[in-house]
Amino acid sequence: MFATRRISLALGMLTLLMMLVSPAAATAKPATSLKAAFVRGGDLWIQTNSGEQQLTKGEYIRNPKWSFDGEWIAYTRGQEEREVWIWHISTGQSHLVSKEGGGNFQWSPEHNRLAFLVEQKLYWIKVDHPDKPTEVSRGLGNYSWLPDGNGFIASSAAELLPEGWTPVSIVEIPLRGEIEHNQAKTLYELPGQSDDNFVVGTSVFKFSATGKWIAFFVTPTASLSADSNTLCILSSDGAFFKRIDLMVHNSDWFAWADRGDKLAYIGGVGREATSNKQLKVLEFPSGKPVSYTPGGYVDQNFTWEGEQHIVVSRAAEWKGAGQPGQSATKPLPNLVEIKLQGPRFKPLTQPPKQFGDFNPQFLPSVHQLAWVRSDRNKSDVLISGQGGKHPSVWIKNIDLGADFYEQWRWSSVLNFYGR
Repeated sequence: MFATRRISLALGMLTLLMMLVSPAAATAKPATSLKAAFVRGGDLWIQTNSGEQQLTKGEYIRNPKWSFDGEWIAYTRGQEEREVWIWHISTGQSHLVSKEGGGNFQWSPEHNRLAFLVEQKLYWIKVDHPDKPTEVSRGLGNYSWLPDGNGFIASSAAELLPEGWTPVSIVEIPLRGEIEHNQAKTLYELPGQSDDNFVVGTSVFKFSATGKWIAFFVTPTASLSADSNTLCILSSDGAFFKRIDLMVHNSDWFAWADRGDKLAYIGGVGREATSNKQLKVLEFPSGKPVSYTPGGYVDQNFTWEGEQHIVVSRAAEWKGAGQPGQSATKPLPNLVEIKLQGPRFKPLTQPPKQFGDFNPQFLPSVHQLAWVRSDRNKSDVLISGQGGKHPSVWIKNIDLGADFYEQWRWSSVLNFYGR
């Protein structure tokens, strides 16, 4: 009996040891890491767990964007931001992709493919053949990749004819190789020109987490679009279309939650980010937009932090818009967490005097919050745990993002990757 017990004990210990060293344990999911591509002194840098690394020298770099697997960075080179280049992290090699595609280039969400738009013509390349672009379609105004990366959703470019502007169509284009095989399917044609409806283009397109809905805004002519565009939602099959609200020409200012069908956006007309800008949330299709911005304040960039929380960059409303010589008096923002249920507002940061906290970015893969702290001259990148816990400076001294009436576009100098 004692021998049997000893054998059983030994077998139990052996089984435990095998579990500890089993292939399943050895191939457990690796720890995630955070890295960033950023611009300092006009050059491209990356920040990883190993520290900073400068990639270019003496060049004017803007708009860094990570590929889906974090192996490549696409960016523009040159003061006019027209040239599109890609950089391979592992080899340190760079390649020119397009001399004119810098105005609108996007990585596929699932493949190492890069698309770009040149003179209403849409192209894409594989990273192993960056000098061999494939033409997808012509006569397009804007586009986005489909969620599976196997095609595009796009809007046609309106033309001004003697009788008026041609209507804008929303089309789906499967990716099948050469141009003659890419048959576009019309999902929806936006209503034609009228006194209360003047549409000549669209923003990029964003799919809800369920894939059922597509959010985008429609734009009037260029001068009017700076102040007022119409946010819209279209079903992915094109059967349902609805206008939602008015907003400025800023594609960073609307985003779906990473689960469900909740859309957050910053509404309000007028190009100044210092007045009449409210964060609103809509649960589609049954809900109505709900504002979460208290009186006397404006909300600017924001990020979803799960399904029930949003972190927003919030400042006191400024009434001096349009008056010269008063830029130093514009209020600076701090970060505020908004709970969609329960007590609504919780301040997350208290930046030092003369500094503000901009561009919050929640990175769910690493459960961290990142943002830019700036006095509009000097800018650092901070990171913290979820909910703003234990903040610290992660990157010092990045270049300023593009500024348009206090609509700071930090994506022109900063892009995160966490997987």
